[in-house]
Amino acid sequence: MDKTYKAIFTCPEYNEREVWYVSSRHEARKMLNRHIFRPGSTNVRARYRKAEYEMQLKPMFVRDGWIAIDPR
Repeated sequence: MDKTYKAIFTCPEYNEREVWYVSSRHEARKMLNRHIFRPGSTNVRARYRKAEYEMQLKPMFVRDGWIAIDPR
């Protein structure tokens, strides 16, 4: 079974919470960059320049022997 991750982006200052289901840590980083940076640029969007934000990455399934268990 391929790994699936749940990427959770939170920004308490703007009361934002985004959840993405991705196939790798690299894809999670790409989703975060698309959300924070301006399109076609390496500049951070103005609203996120001084705001604190966080991204957590959690595996969706835990492999236990022959079966995969949903950790929720």
